[in-house]
Amino acid sequence: MATVVLSYLFGMFGADRFYLGKTRSALVKLFTLGGFGYWWLIDLLITLFGGQRDSWGLRLRGYERHKKTVWIALGALFAVSFVAGLIALVATASVGESGPTPFGWVLLSTVAAAAVIGGVVVLVRRRAARVPSNSARRPSSVPPSIWSFLERFAVLRAEYVTRSADGDDIAGSVVQLLDSLTSNTSELFIRLAAKSEKSQRDRARREYEDKLGKLTAALEDDYLLDILASPRLWDDPEQRISDVRTAIAAVDAQLLANVRQVNARKGIVFTVAIDGLIGPRKAMDDWQRDFDRAAPDGDSSPTS
Repeated sequence: MATVVLSYLFGMFGADRFYLGKTRSALVKLFTLGGFGYWWLIDLLITLFGGQRDSWGLRLRGYERHKKTVWIALGALFAVSFVAGLIALVATASVGESGPTPFGWVLLSTVAAAAVIGGVVVLVRRRAARVPSNSARRPSSVPPSIWSFLERFAVLRAEYVTRSADGDDIAGSVVQLLDSLTSNTSELFIRLAAKSEKSQRDRARREYEDKLGKLTAALEDDYLLDILASPRLWDDPEQRISDVRTAIAAVDAQLLANVRQVNARKGIVFTVAIDGLIGPRKAMDDWQRDFDRAAPDGDSSPTS
């Protein structure tokens, strides 16, 4: 570190070579003002890249430990010097003996326009910040994949609220289940992050990506909402509705149990399985294939 500082600040006078015990070459460097600048730069680069040695041929101590800090510090110094020189050059080109030059007037106009635009942008952003947003901001402790399901639940919740307002008691119960599920999901990941349980957080993320994905599919327009709207078009609609509500309640109960396990600093345990919530996937695929085969020639997709 000492060699780098001496080389950078006083290398033109050979201070770094005096420090390393290389007296003869230091004197030459001194009287030539750092070899007219070239020697100063070469010695500085040799030191920065770890190739500098003292008069006994030994490498300098602390290179591996301090090289990153030195590179950052010198990079910042060079950047500041470059910017300062650029500003001085622009200032010289902008002002003449009789006032601003044509380039200066263009520069002043550009700066003024940029200031006006910047002020407008700041005002617009401040006004936008005062307007409450309909979508909540994701807490950093909640994984993006989990948050995407919670945002979808918020959209679906609005649809169930609408049905509940029309007198659908089942939709009202689903709204309550969704509220509890969303709250407990956020709480689990917030508490896992607070406890610094990274391995547990990764396990929970994988587990609930699967379960929340299945619940989302079950709550969508083409399943539970459609059952509530047109129960006569579904076989055994009461059982299907019951299965979805039971699955939501079961996952919510598991979330609550996991939160309690985190509070007690125990390993979280997953016991709920909802694989058959909306029917086996293979059976649905087989049905779709048979339906397509039965379609008239020339029409590969079913028509309504």
